[in-house]
Amino acid sequence: MNSLYPKVLIFGQPFNNYSGGGITLTNLFKGWPKDRIAVAYMGHGLYNITTDVCDIYYQLGKEEHKWIFPLNLFQKSFPSGLKSVVTKTGSPLSNNQKRVRNKFVNRFFYPLIRWMGLFHSVSRILISQNFKGWLSEFKPEVLYVQVSSRETLVFSSQLTDFLRLPTVNHVMDDWPSTLNSNCLFRNYWLKKIDSELKQFNDKVDLHFSISEAMSEEYFKRYNKKFIPFHNPVESKVWLPYAKKNYDLKKERTIILYSGRIGLGISDSLMDIASAIDSMKSESVNIELHIQTFTKDTDILSKLRKYNCIVFNPFAAYEELPQIFSDADILLLANDFSLEGLTFLKFSMPTKSSEYMISGTPIFLYAPKETAISKFFIQNDCGCCVTERSPVEIKKALNLLINDKDYRKRISQNAVNMAIDKFDQEKVRKKFQQLLIDISQK
Repeated sequence: MNSLYPKVLIFGQPFNNYSGGGITLTNLFKGWPKDRIAVAYMGHGLYNITTDVCDIYYQLGKEEHKWIFPLNLFQKSFPSGLKSVVTKTGSPLSNNQKRVRNKFVNRFFYPLIRWMGLFHSVSRILISQNFKGWLSEFKPEVLYVQVSSRETLVFSSQLTDFLRLPTVNHVMDDWPSTLNSNCLFRNYWLKKIDSELKQFNDKVDLHFSISEAMSEEYFKRYNKKFIPFHNPVESKVWLPYAKKNYDLKKERTIILYSGRIGLGISDSLMDIASAIDSMKSESVNIELHIQTFTKDTDILSKLRKYNCIVFNPFAAYEELPQIFSDADILLLANDFSLEGLTFLKFSMPTKSSEYMISGTPIFLYAPKETAISKFFIQNDCGCCVTERSPVEIKKALNLLINDKDYRKRISQNAVNMAIDKFDQEKVRKKFQQLLIDISQK
């Protein structure tokens, strides 16, 4: 039976239970024989990885991942080779170490090299002799990649040429569009990376996207058919927890936001919090609970200024069905800034399918141009505010809180849509069969 499954080498995203790419990867590859799947990734991303789907990890360390001098002096050095996976709950650095390093790297190091126009050329990944030796032992039959930067693009292209195997590219976010920022040599990098992407897409045998909207856009952009594969949900695990009672208490209504905070998702949360704080005199008490793994102290300190915000401890993935169904309302939010819209316009947040199947009413705050807004409006599975307006936010919250029939309708629509479009058994079967088929061509 195992021989039906080709050996898959994954580059660009390790398995984990906290990032969108890691969760999606886990749910799509679940059930694949563990001895026929391996991940190669840089050392900085191989922490808090999971082993329930894959336990073979090759760490692209100092032999493969090279930074130019003197920038290499600021980078942590990782050994190259197979990684011994130890299950941990924390990050590889202590909180103090991590805080100091993050402040320096995020506030000074990366912004400086981006402005200088160096970000796309300061590091590269090489196919070392050690890595070649491991590849010859593992003998992959399919290469699956998630490209998210020029560095990973160039290496994926080199790996495709070296292995000469059927290659699959799965696009999570429209990162190429975010290159349009103010920096030196901007036009040079735009043209160069666009050219490299087109060349790489010509090499790829199978193209996946994260949404139907992205597939439509990328067909226009690259003249390739991109098959949408969003994060699927295991219906039999989530449905027993799905909300069945749509009553809520106005004296303590809990809105939950779960997920990352950062590019494209920060201003929107502050908009919601500000609107909630202004509703204190309207005989309703709303708390905005935020559950995130994000450690950006600048953003977190700004959010703490709002009275309605409560920070929840980060929860294990298996706890989410209960947590999501216990909330009164679930929040999906995208920023309305040009940068946020550009990055997330064609994306479907990983948690959206999980939100939907939880049966808890969903409040969506995102520009009308985004894929998530179009999807929720078309399928009437959430309360949508598509303009940046405190008045519209408060109107939507009052509707959600005061109209039980409305809450029930959009929630049941969401559950039905999740079962129909995102059921893990159906989606995973199609996804895995495509990999099996392409390995045989």
